Amino acid sequence: MRIERGVLTAVSLGMLCAGSVAWAEQRTVAQEALTPHYRMVLQIGPAEAMYTATEARVHHPSSGEIMVGGRIADGMGGMEHEHAGAAMPDRRHVELHVFSRTTGRVVAEAHVTIAIAGADNKWNSLSIARMYGIETGPDDMHYGNNASLPPGPYRVRASVNGERARFSVSVE
Repeated sequence: MRIERGVLTAVSLGMLCAGSVAWAEQRTVAQEALTPHYRMVLQIGPAEAMYTATEARVHHPSSGEIMVGGRIADGMGGMEHEHAGAAMPDRRHVELHVFSRTTGRVVAEAHVTIAIAGADNKWNSLSIARMYGIETGPDDMHYGNNASLPPGPYRVRASVNGERARFSVSVE
């Protein structure tokens, strides 16, 4: 998923206004939050194949995400291990795009945390990978991972370099 630097694309703006947009069999939801220094855009959509830079050089995938830092989710707290080609029900791709409010540019190097709570009110930390979409390239730099998120309401807490934002989304 790609978010333009400085401005949201028409598709992204539509997602923010409507709350979600259809994609494949799952819907992508997006929300924006502002902190003193950052504009954060949270998106949750269909799971993405994730590759290390080495895997991408060897296999030449045409879609998915290239990880440039962090690691693939390890199953902590209900967040299931995900890798290219793994088939799991309710897989979603959780990504946080971070922009400087001063310049509008992507913040490519940040300390990011994301925690997710479902209807059970149990908070689970998401393993953070720094990545970009293969089709878009490094201008799509964002933070997140694949996770097992069954349909339902979720609260998401994100922190970027100590600045916190909260989101409430419903995954279908």
